[in-house]
Amino acid sequence: MARTSIKKRLKRILRSPRLLLITGVLTVLGMTLLFANKGLWRHISLRHELGERRTYLAKLQTDEETVTRHIALLKIEDAGTIERIARERYNMKRPGEMIFRAE
Repeated sequence: MARTSIKKRLKRILRSPRLLLITGVLTVLGMTLLFANKGLWRHISLRHELGERRTYLAKLQTDEETVTRHIALLKIEDAGTIERIARERYNMKRPGEMIFRAE
């Protein structure tokens, strides 16, 4: 029964030039609002991209804070601590010194 009412409505629209014009204008307007350059579809896409960029920015800010803290710690550490880190991580040695590695 729903099909017959839809068919009847379509026939009525196609017979009346005024209704055909209104339907055409509304269809074009609807498509323009959805798919145009500044349409709803583009708006949703840009919102999604904005969310992704904000997440990436938050991650970068966290990384920056971590690196800043490490730099501050290295600035306040004395030369002995820096020397110890260099010896442990990079196997550096003083002239005439021998390194024994325990594995």
